Amino acid sequence: MLLKIHEFAEFSGISTRALHLYDRIGLFCPAKTDETNGYRYYDTEQMLELNTILSFKKVGLPLKDIKEIKLSNYSKEIIVNKLLDRKNENQKLVDIASLNNEIIDVLLADLKNYIPSNTNSEQEALRLSKLVCLENEKLEQYLSQILWL
Repeated sequence: MLLKIHEFAEFSGISTRALHLYDRIGLFCPAKTDETNGYRYYDTEQMLELNTILSFKKVGLPLKDIKEIKLSNYSKEIIVNKLLDRKNENQKLVDIASLNNEIIDVLLADLKNYIPSNTNSEQEALRLSKLVCLENEKLEQYLSQILWL
């Protein structure tokens, strides 16, 4: 059964804009395009393919990777490699977030242990900004190590 693009979008739960994009990049094309008016028509049987694409998108695979998977005729090897790459990227993000939390903990501890001196607020702000910069340098060094692994 053929549906107009807005009907298929409603049926599938994604926007017509996304369907236009997927068509433009050759990831998911309509079953038929009317040459006289340019309307796109999708077959309800295309839902399985779209759900597969959306599943890959949901786990964070970029559209170019999903298209590569599709062009490989859903090669198990390519799917496994793409998913493992995504998993590694996710782990890097987890490591970065964990490090950020450690830095926040250090800053909070420094602030709790800080005994105010007879300095003015401008001097105090300068001291705290130096502390934050020092921690940011540590973060940048760690990030560069992670990103080059």
